[in-house]
This record gives sequence, C-alpha cells and structure tokens, in this order.
Amino acid sequence: MAAEEDGEFYLRYYVGHKGKFGHEFLEFEFRPDGKLRYANNSNYKNDTMIRKEVFVTPAVLRECRRIIVRKRDHEGR
Repeated sequence: MAAEEDGEFYLRYYVGHKGKFGHEFLEFEFRPDGKLRYANNSNYKNDTMIRKEVFVTPAVLRECRRIIVRKRDHEGR
C-alpha cells in the first residue's frame, strides 16, 4: 500500500436513473488538488440541482484512499 500512497488520487462516483421525475442523480468527485465536488439532481417536488465544491485536507484524501484500497484488497482484486 505504501507505493499506492505516493501517487495522485482521483475518484469519481456517479449513480443515477431516468424515472418518473426525469433524470435524477448523485455524483461526487475527489481531485488530486483536494477539491471535492458534489452534485445532486432530483426533480421531486420541483427541486433544483444542488452543487457544492469544497477543498479537503491531504489527511482526508489519504483516508479515502486507504478505505478504497482496503475494500479492494478485501474483495481480492
């Protein structure tokens, strides 16, 4: 895991569907520079899209990477 901790970390997660209320989705992205982007689109009761951007610390990025690597290793990949 030490070698994996040295490289840049990028993660994008998207889940969505088209249904009764149109295209609804949840998406977030961690970028190597520490920017976390979040978007949530739901047309339920005429909601609008929510978008947020924040910067997280290197410690948060390391912890996200640790969780993902541990999960991947647990699954035998």
